[in-house]
Amino acid sequence: MTPDELRTLTIFNTVENSPGINQRKLSQELGISLGLTNTYFQRVLKKGWVRAKKVKPRRWFYFLTPQGALEKSRLSLSYMQRTLESFRELKNKGDDYLRILAEKGVIGIHLFGEDDLTEILSYCFSGHKIELLSVISEKTLLTELEQNLQPTFPELKLGEIIMISSLENQNLITQSLIQQGLTKNNHWVLFS
Repeated sequence: MTPDELRTLTIFNTVENSPGINQRKLSQELGISLGLTNTYFQRVLKKGWVRAKKVKPRRWFYFLTPQGALEKSRLSLSYMQRTLESFRELKNKGDDYLRILAEKGVIGIHLFGEDDLTEILSYCFSGHKIELLSVISEKTLLTELEQNLQPTFPELKLGEIIMISSLENQNLITQSLIQQGLTKNNHWVLFS
């Protein structure tokens, strides 16, 4: 799904859920300028996917047309297919990663992260001889660092490692692990 299609789908969802929304609020929801929002909005109006009805001076009410509902369905299906493809790709990569780690003698992993990637990786453990031992919270680490506390990490036993699955805080996590004397590929690995 292209960024244009994603913005169009967001417009459809917003119009459906908030028919009285103004373009300024819509631009904030889309995360783009008001001028660009106006361009996208004019496009969906011109294509006949959305209709506008004036209810007061400078106040409009928007609704999806039947063609707009069909286009919304097509875009939603495309979005779902792309999401499932991404999920499968990440799951396959996670399975490959766990297989390689198992061949190297790893028997237990502490996942470090709390985003969608961490959740997807947690599904990979069934069917492998590696146990998911824990999920380490990024929020806890950030809180400890903000309060100038020594970060706490699980005590690693033989055959156990930490796998960093965080997308946002990889550098901060790796620096914290290194400061604790934990070394890459011996005590921790980065899922990438």
